[in-house]
Amino acid sequence: MAEPLLTVANLTMKFGGLTAIDNVSWTLHEDEILGIIGPNGAGKTTVFNVVSGLYTPTGGEIRFRETLINGLPPHKIAKMGIKRTFQQSRLFDTISVLDNVLIGMATISKGIFVNSLFRRDLLSKELALNIKDGLELLHHFSDYLAENLYRRAGDLVPGERRKLEICRALASNPDILLLDEPAAGMDPNESAELMDDILKIRALKKGIGIILIEHDMAVVQKTANFIVVLSYGKEIARGTFAEVSSNPLVQEAYLGSESEYARS
Repeated sequence: MAEPLLTVANLTMKFGGLTAIDNVSWTLHEDEILGIIGPNGAGKTTVFNVVSGLYTPTGGEIRFRETLINGLPPHKIAKMGIKRTFQQSRLFDTISVLDNVLIGMATISKGIFVNSLFRRDLLSKELALNIKDGLELLHHFSDYLAENLYRRAGDLVPGERRKLEICRALASNPDILLLDEPAAGMDPNESAELMDDILKIRALKKGIGIILIEHDMAVVQKTANFIVVLSYGKEIARGTFAEVSSNPLVQEAYLGSESEYARS
């Protein structure tokens, strides 16, 4: 098997006397969508915060390809090729759809500050290329966004906001994308569109690895190749959706009884 994109080994995160992540291990490979599920307080978002550099783990290792990234600041981890979306929208609401995507390209822009001072011709060429790439990205996910480039991001409905957040994260051509509850606040139709959007990511960028935190089990079932289930920071199950959803520990901790899950 090919070298993993991301290796998490014995990951532990403690806040004083509270253990939020307890000795968790998994790997993510190219073209794989890993789902991390569990009840509220299971430690899912803490995993993202540690992987993306917001927290430094108190134990274990995180390796991007073969490089240890424990404790690196978020901007360095993002520049290496790991990008994330957040459960609460982090769009720049007062600027346009297009400008939000262009901001997402900042980590791959070449010498933009120097060029802005001394080489306006190079700056113009780079901006034109970025706009072209941004338009292609928006068209891939939403004709509405592509046709409303100059609309304020704050005026978008929730489903289009999520699409724009995904586009902004993808604008820097990452190797790994972390999606933190992308279906939060969506109605069933928007969630159904989101499932297709997540699968579009993998079709658009060959080799990308995706880690998905989600409470909507329909989204997880349709998109994730492999699932890790957490409860109180510990792994209680792993496998395909069929395997984990039939696990009694998972049903008790997260999905409820088997009969309740069958009705959901």
